[in-house]
Amino acid sequence: MLRPFYYFGCIGWFIVGWLNSVSATGFPQRNLTGITDPWSSHAAKEPLVLAAQGKSPYSIVISDTTSFIEKKAATEFQRLFALGTGIDLPIVWERPSKGSFEILIGRATKKYLEEGADSILGAEGFLIKSKSDLLLINGGGGKGVLYGVYSFFEKYLGYRCYSPDVFKFPTLTDIKFEQPIDDWEVPKNKYRNVYYYVAMDDFYRDWHRLHNMEPDWGLWVHTFRTLVPPETYFAEHPAYFALVDGHRTAYQQDGHLGAQLCLSNPDVLQVVVGELKERMADNPEATYWSVSQNDTYPEKGYQCECGACAAIDEYTGSPSGSLVTFANKVAAYFPETNISTLAYRYSRSAPEHLTPAPNVNIMLCTIESDRHIPVASDSTNDTFTQDFEDWGKLTGNILMWDYVVQFANLMAPFPNLDVLQPNIQYFTDNHVNAHFQQGNISKGGEFSELKPYLIAKLLWNPEIDLEREITDFLHGYYASAAPYIHEYIRLTHEELKKSNLPLTIYGNPTDHLEGFLSPELWDRYDALFRFAEKAVSSDSVVLNRVKLARLPLSYALFESAKKLGLQEHRAFARRNDRWVVKPEMQERMDEFLLLCEKNQIVRLREGGVKPADYIHELKEVLVNTCTY
Repeated sequence: MLRPFYYFGCIGWFIVGWLNSVSATGFPQRNLTGITDPWSSHAAKEPLVLAAQGKSPYSIVISDTTSFIEKKAATEFQRLFALGTGIDLPIVWERPSKGSFEILIGRATKKYLEEGADSILGAEGFLIKSKSDLLLINGGGGKGVLYGVYSFFEKYLGYRCYSPDVFKFPTLTDIKFEQPIDDWEVPKNKYRNVYYYVAMDDFYRDWHRLHNMEPDWGLWVHTFRTLVPPETYFAEHPAYFALVDGHRTAYQQDGHLGAQLCLSNPDVLQVVVGELKERMADNPEATYWSVSQNDTYPEKGYQCECGACAAIDEYTGSPSGSLVTFANKVAAYFPETNISTLAYRYSRSAPEHLTPAPNVNIMLCTIESDRHIPVASDSTNDTFTQDFEDWGKLTGNILMWDYVVQFANLMAPFPNLDVLQPNIQYFTDNHVNAHFQQGNISKGGEFSELKPYLIAKLLWNPEIDLEREITDFLHGYYASAAPYIHEYIRLTHEELKKSNLPLTIYGNPTDHLEGFLSPELWDRYDALFRFAEKAVSSDSVVLNRVKLARLPLSYALFESAKKLGLQEHRAFARRNDRWVVKPEMQERMDEFLLLCEKNQIVRLREGGVKPADYIHELKEVLVNTCTY
């Protein structure tokens, strides 16, 4: 639950202590995985002093057989250390190292670890350890060592990457750790994709330990048409395609969507395997390849009804039976690769008498779920939770495709922070180990920096103190405006909960005019933003961030004026016996467009709608309303 904004006096430990010196005393020493320390015999309690009075005797040590990612981790440690201290630490090879006053990165740490100790880190886990005059940072076979470096600066030195454009660090003259650091972290989820514009930035993505579509995915969902295109095969091989209503069918009634494949046809299997082999040869880095049904509508899936396919589905009790059977056969050809298939629409229910192969990834989607309450608590969608939990009993290789914005209105107020943590916890508790959290891939939208920041942290560790992370972000990103924006967040969430109205990804702000977006509450929100803007009026950069955070309120007003017409007193007034658009409404529309243009916000809905087109149409609607 989001707490009131009396938090502001409680952040001293987080900010003030960073300004001139850093001490490790009082820092939490987390062990997220319950790992037994293999280095305890080397532990020592002497303080680790990395810098004193603006000077440091330390060198960064890397192995002479170091990998590319370890070199990057070392150079990033050097760069970030210099940012805060002004000290340029040398990077040296391991062989001539002196064994003291060293920051050892990657393989150079091995002589201080028991054999195989770092193997428990997996591909992306990391360790951070200290011993008097040594600091060790190592990771698994992937980017773990880089994540360890970034975590050291964030967790122990107070560095923050709030967005690609907002990176903050303290000025440090002394860095002293009174207690040994003994930090081992392994991510709860092995694949963490936060589909927001900010996460397209390479540094931001690495800092927050996220993945991207490339190079991880060779093919991404709805791939039957890509693997077996009807334009190529249907004329000569109609039996490759689904038998629907007695006819082999290449396309759905909506002609831009392909029908499904005949998954019991052995020739289809060979075509798909052959196509995948070629694509995998061209893209060897990809670890996931989707072999999944074409997109479809809820009413009809266009799956194959031939005797062989129908028999599999009947035996397994679900249309997912033929899909999983097919995916298992494909997966047998590629045992080291994840073959991903969808449990979606017609195929969402889990099969009986059939288990996905270990390298078959099941992708589920929460597209039908509401966002005002956690998925597990939504009694209106209990069929989804039942299907999801059934899949969790069959396999530990599940990817959850979740939705965290309102796609029909990307700029709409969408108070869903309360459900982020319980949803991710529920998913991981039921064997989800991979996530695709879909937000706004273009610039803009409601809290489009805060939400990906929080989701990234939750995907790494679902048990974080979310309220503390919100407080930290708001203070760092919005400065003196933070308490007002925090109260706005608290109030919108509280009022949404009181209303008990559903919050959906294809809804509209006008759905909540009798709930959290009532005119009375809107006035309170708008007042908070006036205070927020006044608090940072002397800082044009932060003021711009606050104005962007206010845009969803304006958007909600615009949508209300379109729906209510002359009843919307905030938009219209009676002047000289005629209706007019209020000057302040005109100003708000003009400012909305100027802010969108200044900040390169190019769309307001998933399907497009440019801000300039939206405002032009809005003005026409309002003027026409006045003339009726």
